[in-house]
Amino acid sequence: MVNLLTADLNLLVALDALLVEQNVTRAGARIGISQPAMSSSLQRLRRQFDDQLLTRVGAAYELTPLAQVLKEDVAQILRMVERTFDAQAVFDPALSTRSFRIVTSDYCLTALSGRLMSMLQEEAPGVQVHFDAVTPQAVERIKETLQSADLMLIPKGHFSGFPHTELFTDNWVCVTGATSPERTLTVEEMRDARWARLFGTEVDSTLADRRVYDLQLGERTDIIVDSFLMLPFAVAGTARLALVQERLARMLASVAGVRIMQLPISLPTLVECAWWHPSKTADPGHQWFRRLVARAAAKLDAEATDNPVTRTSEKPEAERTFEPQTAQHVLA
Repeated sequence: MVNLLTADLNLLVALDALLVEQNVTRAGARIGISQPAMSSSLQRLRRQFDDQLLTRVGAAYELTPLAQVLKEDVAQILRMVERTFDAQAVFDPALSTRSFRIVTSDYCLTALSGRLMSMLQEEAPGVQVHFDAVTPQAVERIKETLQSADLMLIPKGHFSGFPHTELFTDNWVCVTGATSPERTLTVEEMRDARWARLFGTEVDSTLADRRVYDLQLGERTDIIVDSFLMLPFAVAGTARLALVQERLARMLASVAGVRIMQLPISLPTLVECAWWHPSKTADPGHQWFRRLVARAAAKLDAEATDNPVTRTSEKPEAERTFEPQTAQHVLA
């Protein structure tokens, strides 16, 4: 038996050309090598098979009985090799039982998961999705996080060098348990208020929190929580303030018993994105899943456009790599 680890499989290409052309010169021209090089290949093939393969009859060459048997086999083998190297991975969502892992905030999960799960149930009933909570540590070790997860859903502005696609936008508002009517706060009210905040440290805060901190507003923090969903409930029944995404605030205001207050200052628009490791870019299953998430997000922004209560203005963009000026920890 031939040891494939030591066999020169390139000889199969030369053998096929020789069997088809039955001429050393034409066989060399067929595969782009010189006549002497093809003659050398023929000699090696003769030793390999212990057969002449081509025998001279008059002015031409004819195939030996063994060569005639080999002709169709070699052609078929090379066709199979070509199909192997030309093959593309196929992903059929309707039949797949693949599991995808998303690292995300509770805010993004609350905003997006209903539409995403509905589409998933309809298009890929066997596919599983695991949601993991984003943490400051996950952002700090972003490369490792993206290697182990399929997608991380957090906004622009906290790391660079990884592909992403923009999903949807949102604005920032304050929520409070105070009984005053919904209105725009004053700068003095923000400065004098007591606050509930996410995580509590500047480095782990959102861009919006950092902006408020830089303006020396809202420095009196006496409630710290670990999730956005907790913020409206943390200020309920008090005059405290909390910065919350407008979508989330409107979803929870009546449940938590809080009022929404507009801000007297300009804060950066939140642009939620799906990020992934570049090694996953060409994976057909991953491509399908990214498109599914983006389609679910497009429905979210479309509904916001139809509903003027939630003021979002930007639309998702095509997949690209974003290079921000500085690195921030943004856990929205």
